Amino acid sequence: MKNKDENSKKDIQEEKLSPDISLLRSAVFWDTDINKIDWQKQKRAVIQRVFERGNDFERDVITHFYGSETINRILNEL
Repeated sequence: MKNKDENSKKDIQEEKLSPDISLLRSAVFWDTDINKIDWQKQKRAVIQRVFERGNDFERDVITHFYGSETINRILNEL
């Protein structure tokens, strides 16, 4: 049985629908309204864009948001 802290942590992660966009330069997403990105449905495009045009810090932000496993899987598919 999971304890209350583990359940709370999982709930917080599930509620986190987007990264902190204040940490991402709008220039990386110059051709779209960053506030209208569906970060779950468009994660492949987001990851590709950030890893092609973002800086190291932005890559870290996206890796923290999606997780290393997801990042590595998607980058290997490109």
